[in-house]
Amino acid sequence: MNRFDAVLFDLDGTLLYTLADIAAAVNGALGKMHRPERTVPEIRSMVGNGAKTLITRALGAGQEALVDETLAVYASLYAAHAQEHVTPYEGIPELLDALHERGIRTACVTNKDHTDAAPMLRRFLGDRISHVEGRKPGRPAKPAPDAVYDALKALGAAPSRALYVGDSGVDSETAKNASLPCVLCSWGYWDRDKLENCAALGIISAPAELLQYV
Repeated sequence: MNRFDAVLFDLDGTLLYTLADIAAAVNGALGKMHRPERTVPEIRSMVGNGAKTLITRALGAGQEALVDETLAVYASLYAAHAQEHVTPYEGIPELLDALHERGIRTACVTNKDHTDAAPMLRRFLGDRISHVEGRKPGRPAKPAPDAVYDALKALGAAPSRALYVGDSGVDSETAKNASLPCVLCSWGYWDRDKLENCAALGIISAPAELLQYV
């Protein structure tokens, strides 16, 4: 018997490698604004709280007046190039297939704009993700639990029978705020030593390891 009826996944760094296109759009926007570019490792450390926070961090302290304009440039660049270098992490399609074979429903809850997230997941994972909740106007971003609640409602799953999977402290906090247990993956955008300071049932290093928790 399954411990959970539903598994909710983060997107960036959990299901799909998306960093190359994010970094290219960030640096393209910074260049347009005549601001210094960031290295890919720097940008990797900035993702997780949505595009506006990413751009605020990339611009650096004292550049608040440039955030909205830079964000608009970033959004345009990312929308045009968001799927150029994306790949599912090795083992993710097989994991999702195994969950469905067990009758476990799946959803993605992400701070990526919904208009970017939904088509990206469809292209790279087909129908393996049953429902997508990306960032939508008027709804608080993760770690607020609102998008998690919306995903659970869409899946018809009780919070007591759902598991959250992500790759960062934002995901750990999201799960806590939604009263869901959490498993963190070490192949994403947060290093394992940072993940070890987060609340979670465990940290996995390969997608197949999630099956021992469900």
